[in-house]
Amino acid sequence: MNTKIKLLGLLSFAVILLSSCSKSDDEPAGDTPKTTTEKLTSGNWKVTAMTIDPGINFFGTIYTDFYAQMEACEKDDLIKFNSNGTITDDEGATKCDANDPQATTEGTWVLSADNSQLTIDYPDEDPITMTIITLNATTFKGSYTIMEDFGEGIQTYTLTTTMSLQ
Repeated sequence: MNTKIKLLGLLSFAVILLSSCSKSDDEPAGDTPKTTTEKLTSGNWKVTAMTIDPGINFFGTIYTDFYAQMEACEKDDLIKFNSNGTITDDEGATKCDANDPQATTEGTWVLSADNSQLTIDYPDEDPITMTIITLNATTFKGSYTIMEDFGEGIQTYTLTTTMSLQ
């Protein structure tokens, strides 16, 4: 899995987790609400949207929709937040590189004490801390900021990722 795509997906995922800490409307009355951890670890998540603000100028075209730029083999990837704090990344039905393993468990995750932020860490990469925007039984949306030079000097960018439970 491309490291930058994985990073962007994770960063967006973190934003989704950090923004939803209350009982969601999709929980039936009378049921005990799931905790943030239970929602996060309830299954495999797939990225369905990924944006960046401000947009990145690439040869005169401003790109704000990262998801539209992803290859099909990246769009079917799955992320599983395991209850033991590890992350399982699965290449999905199609691999971009046939030599890549189907699944890896190299990353770790941790929620902030107030469940508003998700920190994701992979070996040899800087940790990413996302603010949770939405986290319910079917959707995770999160955002995080990075400082990067995409050819116009160092700027602060906000990446927002939306994922759907599979």
